[in-house]
Amino acid sequence: MARVAVLGAGAVGGMLGALLAKAGHEVVVLGSDRTTAAIAVHGLSLASDTYGEITAAVEARSWLVEPPDVLVVATKAPDLAAALLRAPAAVVGRATVVPLLNGVDHVAYLRGVYPEAEVVPMTVSVEATRTAPGVIEHLSPFASYATAGETEPGVLLAEAGLDVDTSAADEATLLWRKLAFLAPVALLTTATQAPIGPAREARPSELAALVDEACAAAAEWGARIDPDAVRARIAGVPASMRSSMLKDRVAGATLELDAIAGPILRALPGKAPATKSAVAAILG
Repeated sequence: MARVAVLGAGAVGGMLGALLAKAGHEVVVLGSDRTTAAIAVHGLSLASDTYGEITAAVEARSWLVEPPDVLVVATKAPDLAAALLRAPAAVVGRATVVPLLNGVDHVAYLRGVYPEAEVVPMTVSVEATRTAPGVIEHLSPFASYATAGETEPGVLLAEAGLDVDTSAADEATLLWRKLAFLAPVALLTTATQAPIGPAREARPSELAALVDEACAAAAEWGARIDPDAVRARIAGVPASMRSSMLKDRVAGATLELDAIAGPILRALPGKAPATKSAVAAILG
């Protein structure tokens, strides 16, 4: 049994925390006073057609006070710096830090914040939402995690019954596999303010260009991502799917523009017109 601290009790962090608790691990959730109070009273709840109905009795607190074996970082990218105050480096120590954030730049940042820890990047593909503090609804028929090769956190999740893809040869490939898919979908749906079905039908050439630019940016990082494979994957997404960025836009929340579009614009200065145009449309 591992002691797992989950920083960020939103959809991604809350879901993983509930699943690991169900598997018998000791889970502590770090979050705001309102969230931790709700979890302390009602437990951490997950409703999922795949995993069933779970209400896990987990520890919930505002700050990390004991070293964990694993620290899962599952905040939104714009909230990362502030959220890390809840898990001081002196307490985290030599734990394994597993970020589940969008983008690519957070890995180097976390290694700077936690110099004694081992930072093991992981990605997740899932559609889930937090309907109330400590209450998570799993909406997609899948929840697929991925690591760069075999890793201890990957084994931890696999032994808990979760789907873990270990085929990525390195960290750059791992992170850009997700971003090359996520960025075109997030930017197009948010720029058009429409689910992926109507968005891809209305702007096929723009979508194609967004995919090409994301894959070209990946190549600058040493990751080889096939744009045709990305386009095929996007074509298979249910028409009703709304990206997290679009949901954040509708809710008036801060958008992850720097985490999702920033790496492409920085890798291809002056050579990513579709990405730049989409960001400009989102900014208004």
